[in-house]
Amino acid sequence: MESYTAGAKFDCLIFDIDDTLYPLSVGLNQACRDNIQGYMLNKLHIEESQVPKMCLDLYKEHGTTMAGLKVSGYDFDYDDFHACVHGRLPYEKLKPDPVLRQLLISLPQRKIIFTNSDKTHAATVLKKLGLEGCFDAIICFETLNPPTEQDDIDSGRRGILCKPSVESMEAVIKIAKLDAERTVFFDDSARNIAAGKAAGFHTVVVGSSSLVPGADVALESIHNIKEALPELWVEADGEHVDAMLRAAAVETTVLA
Repeated sequence: MESYTAGAKFDCLIFDIDDTLYPLSVGLNQACRDNIQGYMLNKLHIEESQVPKMCLDLYKEHGTTMAGLKVSGYDFDYDDFHACVHGRLPYEKLKPDPVLRQLLISLPQRKIIFTNSDKTHAATVLKKLGLEGCFDAIICFETLNPPTEQDDIDSGRRGILCKPSVESMEAVIKIAKLDAERTVFFDDSARNIAAGKAAGFHTVVVGSSSLVPGADVALESIHNIKEALPELWVEADGEHVDAMLRAAAVETTVLA
């Protein structure tokens, strides 16, 4: 485990959204998986008995099932896929999180969202969590996969660019003009954490109390960020930050 030293300086913090800014127990992950399988069955007309295993196998091999479907030769519209898979999620399960909002606001670094999902899903989740305005940029599916005349062949790249490929991490570094060594990457996926470490990020796995390969720090909940990484606040006015956090923490129960 790489140690974080007091006074260490970080310019940027990158956060995944799903199962990172809110816990897995909310249930959106399972709902998303169900919607993907429904799309495969009803839109792509894949044999029902093959769908569950195929969905999982493509996810494991290509980073997302969507990317795997595209590489496998299935022809579908990206926007239609996202509308069916993300647009039908039970967003009402997400509630405003004032504690996380104050934590994010108090952090002095530039903060960026990096998600495999589409921009509409990202915006909806942030709104439901009450986190609008907390991030300086959102890097999402459309950012890494802009429309081209040939969706499957873009500047020599195969298929869809997405986590957990190291190429997607390098693309984020280029797009956001980051210094990887001065960036902290937060994600719930062990695969994404490993790729982030390979790209040079300091890495924090969220949703687990145990380290995974490539992780520098493990957070059971994103709400533990200040306890685990107090050095992220070294460039801020400590008294001001502490006051904000104390005010936000009163009478608040966090479930993780």
